Amino acid sequence: MRIVHLADTHLGYSAYRKVDEQGVNQRETDVYDAFTRCIDYVVKTKPDLVLHAGDLFDSVRPTNRAITVAVQQILRLSKEKIPFVVISGNHETPKLKETGNIFTIFEHLDGVYPIHHNRYETIPLELQDETVCIHAIPQCQNPDEFEKNINKISVKKNMDYNILLVHGAVTGIKEFKMNEFNEMFIPVKTLSPEFDYIALGHYHQYTKLQQNAFYAGSTEHLSFTEADSQKGCLEIHLGNTLKHRFIPQHTRPMIDAAPLDCSSLRIDQIFHMVKDLIQAIEPKDKIIRIRLENLPAHIHRGIDFHQIHELGKTAVHFEVKPIPTKTEKAAATEHPTMKSLADEYEVFLESQTYQEKPLLRTLGLHYIQRVEEQEKKP
Repeated sequence: MRIVHLADTHLGYSAYRKVDEQGVNQRETDVYDAFTRCIDYVVKTKPDLVLHAGDLFDSVRPTNRAITVAVQQILRLSKEKIPFVVISGNHETPKLKETGNIFTIFEHLDGVYPIHHNRYETIPLELQDETVCIHAIPQCQNPDEFEKNINKISVKKNMDYNILLVHGAVTGIKEFKMNEFNEMFIPVKTLSPEFDYIALGHYHQYTKLQQNAFYAGSTEHLSFTEADSQKGCLEIHLGNTLKHRFIPQHTRPMIDAAPLDCSSLRIDQIFHMVKDLIQAIEPKDKIIRIRLENLPAHIHRGIDFHQIHELGKTAVHFEVKPIPTKTEKAAATEHPTMKSLADEYEVFLESQTYQEKPLLRTLGLHYIQRVEEQEKKP
């Protein structure tokens, strides 16, 4: 039996300011494309079963565009008669049961099994003359309810294969958590060897936890913590032994450059180091972050960040993150002081990536000065 396992597609996710030729947020389009490429692979290779381990959508109320992409791609599986089982994750599950779940739109599709009722469910299937029971646990309303559902799991001895499909952060080996709202925790004891396969969702990096348990990871990069990880889906072969293969998919390059230590550098030296780094990266159409570590405040104030951002303007997103020295960071924490409004405004602007930053600085400081002058008048 051959299975494709994917998770955390986050349809509807968007970030940064870049839009594509149709005026759609570029990162939103990237996420749709990543999901579509995974479905392309499924349609081409025709596995016996597809499992989606949660967070199909990025939000409880996805946009019409996100819903359309999801329905179009899942319909492709339905037409090919490839069973598709999907559980709701923490991103798409409403806080109140009464709100209703977006997954109801899939309930009429042939061969599609949306699991979203906040409870443990089993889906028995017969595929290629073999029987399989999928033990599915979607996102629940609270940790106690989630734990109760986990405790209800019962392996079906009369089935050829038993598969567990669950969305959450496994704890016990190490914590595979995302530090998100309403994150559910899966005790490591749940990863029983009695299951022929355990398909996990929530943690965004492809990870093998044990011989029969895997996180597929997200299908696109959604934060710089994932910059170094490959994205795609998992192909699983069940038989006498479990065999797995990660199927990488092409995604937009995300680069979190090694931090530059600025503790003993002049302004011109920092600029030339950043310039050389940007040229080496070749920023066109990429997502890039450069960190300036141990940056003294007086050096920070003298850097022309607008000039640096001009060097990376061909990127989909280019971010420079100044990190103060440990001493200055500690002092700011112990003795927080409010600078003048003008100083605070300039600090704020330096942390932003607006292309119009020089104009915003000029206008902002002008209006701040006018307000201060008005306040001084008797």
